[in-house]
Amino acid sequence: MIVRSLRWRLVIATAAIIAAVVLTSGLFSTVTIKRQFDQFLLEEQRVEMREAHRIVQRAPDVDAALRLVHGRYGSRALVLDAQGNVVAAYPAEVRDYQVRVLPRGLELTRLREGRIEKLMLMAQPVRVIGDRRVYLLPPREDAPGAPRRFRIRSTTWLAGLAAATLLAVGVTVMFFRRVFRPVDALTTASRALASGRLDTRVPVRGDDEVAELGRAFNSMAEALERNERARRNMVSDVAHELRTPLTSIRVQVEAAQDGVVEADAQFLASIAEDAAALSRLVDDLQQLSLADAGQLRLELAESDVAEILDRALSGLSRADITITREVATGLVVRADARRIVQVVRNLLVNALAYANGAIRVSASRVHDRVEIRVADDGPGVADEHAERIFDRFYRADASRSRATGGAGLGLAIAKQLVELHGGTIRYERPAFIVSLPS
Repeated sequence: MIVRSLRWRLVIATAAIIAAVVLTSGLFSTVTIKRQFDQFLLEEQRVEMREAHRIVQRAPDVDAALRLVHGRYGSRALVLDAQGNVVAAYPAEVRDYQVRVLPRGLELTRLREGRIEKLMLMAQPVRVIGDRRVYLLPPREDAPGAPRRFRIRSTTWLAGLAAATLLAVGVTVMFFRRVFRPVDALTTASRALASGRLDTRVPVRGDDEVAELGRAFNSMAEALERNERARRNMVSDVAHELRTPLTSIRVQVEAAQDGVVEADAQFLASIAEDAAALSRLVDDLQQLSLADAGQLRLELAESDVAEILDRALSGLSRADITITREVATGLVVRADARRIVQVVRNLLVNALAYANGAIRVSASRVHDRVEIRVADDGPGVADEHAERIFDRFYRADASRSRATGGAGLGLAIAKQLVELHGGTIRYERPAFIVSLPS
C-alpha cells in the first residue's frame, strides 16, 4: 500500500503542511487586504463626496451641478420642500423612495422585488435655496462609475491553495525520487548481497549523506567479498597442509602393510614426525580460532622484557649462526609473558631458517612503548611479499617446502597475539619489530 511507503508518507505530510500554511496565510492575507482596501475605497468616497458637496454649494445652477456630480461621482441627490416632499431627484429612480426627514438625517424606504428596502442616512442638507433643501446621497455600489467595495472571491484563494499544493507535491515527489533512488539501489544491492552475489556494488554520486551510505555499503561489500575469498583460500590451504602429512602417513602405513618397508625405529620416527606436524597445525588453527572469537585468555602481569627474550632464545641455536642479544635495563611490559615468548620465538625460528650467519635480538624504549626487534643478515622479505607475510597460510616460498618453514601460520598467530596486547607488529627490512605498550 502507498501509505506504508516512507516516501509517500513524507510526500503527504509535506503537502499537508504546505496546504495548511498556504490556507492560513491566504485567509489572513485575504482579510487584511480586503480590510485595508475597503478603508482606502471609503476614504476615496469621502473625498469624492466632499468634492461633490463643494461643487453643489458653489454652483449657480443647482440642477446642472447635481447632474454633474451624479455623472462624475455617481452621487445621488434629493431636493425636498419644507414639508419633506420630493421636488427633484437625481437619478429619477430615487423618487421610488418614501422619504422621512429625521432630526439628524433621512430615512428612505421603498418596495423592491417584493422586499422592503430601508436606508438610514446621517445626512444634512448640502444647500438650502428658499424653502428647498438639497441632500446628497452616497452612490449605489452597482452604479456605473461608483467606487465598489473590494472583494476577493473564495475561488481565487482556493485556486491559489490548489496550485500551491500541486506545486508542493510535484517538487516534493521529484526531490524524494532523487533522494530515494539511491536508497532503492541500496535495497536491491542488499538483497543481491544477501543472496550471495558478493560482487554487487551501488553507483555513488555526490558527497551527501546518501552518497556516504553508498560508499559505506560498497566498502562493506568489498570486505565481505575479501573475507569470503580469504575463507575459501584458508579452507584450500588447510586441506593442502593436512593432506601432505596425512598422505605421507598413509603411504608409509600401506608400504609397511605390503611388506615393502620394515616397521623399524626409523619408520616409526618418520610417522611421529608427520603426526607432530599435524598436531602443530591443529594447535595453530585452534589459537587463531580462539583469537578471532575473542576467547583467547591472556594472563596479564608486569613482565621483564629481558627475561622474555631469554625464554624465547632458550634451546634455539645453529652452529653456523651467531645470535646477539641487546636489552636496555629496566624494561617492563604488562603482558602475558608466555604469549609474548611465543611471538618472539616464532620470529627467531623464521630468522634461523633464512639467516646467513648472524641474528640480532634487541629491545629498547621508544617514547611510551617498548620495541622488540629481531633482525637477521639473510636475504629478507621481497617488497612484493612484505605486505602479505602476516596473512594466514601466506608464504613467500610458493613451494611450501618444510625445509624453509611450516604452514604459514606463525606470523599470523604472532600478529593476533600482539594485537590482543594492544601492540603492533611490522616488518622493516631487515627486522621484524614488535611494539608493546609499557
